[in-house]
Amino acid sequence: MQRADPPHHARRHHRGHRRPVLTAVREILADGKPRTTEEIVADGRARGLLSQNRTLQDIAMAVHAYIGRKIIAGRKPFVVEDENRRYRLNHPRDPWPEPRTPLPVRRPSDAARAALELARRTSTGTDPAAFERAVCEVFSALGYVATHLGGNPQPDGIIDAPLGPLGYRVVLECKSTPLNATVGLPNVEEPARYRKTHDAQAAALIGPAFGSEPTLISELHAHDVSAWTIDDLATAVEAALNPLELRSAFAAGFAEDALGDVLWERSHGIRKRIAVIAEMLQQIAFREQRIALTASPSIAARLTLDSAMICVNESLARSGTEARCERADVTAAFNWMTQPLVGTAIWTDAAQNAIVVCSTMASA
Repeated sequence: MQRADPPHHARRHHRGHRRPVLTAVREILADGKPRTTEEIVADGRARGLLSQNRTLQDIAMAVHAYIGRKIIAGRKPFVVEDENRRYRLNHPRDPWPEPRTPLPVRRPSDAARAALELARRTSTGTDPAAFERAVCEVFSALGYVATHLGGNPQPDGIIDAPLGPLGYRVVLECKSTPLNATVGLPNVEEPARYRKTHDAQAAALIGPAFGSEPTLISELHAHDVSAWTIDDLATAVEAALNPLELRSAFAAGFAEDALGDVLWERSHGIRKRIAVIAEMLQQIAFREQRIALTASPSIAARLTLDSAMICVNESLARSGTEARCERADVTAAFNWMTQPLVGTAIWTDAAQNAIVVCSTMASA
């Protein structure tokens, strides 16, 4: 069976291998920057994501047709076209520069990948119970406590998120399709009715793929059920998403849409802002601390939240970006830098009003 491409955040490219147009476009736009069709083609060819015979018309037609299909189905396309006829991922524009040190990336476990492969294989097989068990194994490898049930009158499985007071339970209904890669219009009410009897907060349908999207999405919202495909499970596995990150993907609708938001936040949200701010503050503070060696320590400038905000925003403005930090961003950066396991800064007093940078890495 042909495997689907892994999600854009986790793909590993080898030059010479060409991806389908939409997959390549998603990967090219993953940095959050808008691009024209010309820029997409040039970037894709340079990175080996698009073959040299791919034309501007190929890209434009593929993207426009995809957007049209998603809109008709009531879905959220992963790419949109802005007023300047540039394409970007369907998320708020990210004006922040990239941190010099790439953000840490979690790798999928061998157990999760093995369970995913088994789920993919059994999703179109003739043994529904095998598919149910495989799906439970995937969620178990992602950090859930999974229980396979099956049979009537009970769901195919239950997964519990071991998050203490933030824990939640999801009932699973698995739909395998022998010799067919698409589930027709499933009975969405089926998993919904198990939610109350099993004290669950969410219900999910799992299948290789789903057709009848316009009708199905209406049913999903009517019964508060999420629909997961094998590719959605692959996205979760390849990104090594944990139960806390996955919670929003069990909201009513298609999991694909929520997973895109989760991955965007991971790469372009508070983690990225903290990394950029911390790097800037290390450079700024270390430079000023060296200058202050000629003065008495008692009169040296203090890097407070307010002074840090001013310094970072001035640096961002000088770099030509529209990004600006907020107090919450700087507070988070201060807290991260002063953690003992990080140790790039330390509070100057018990009141935690200011920090001193103590890592010489900032001067590198």
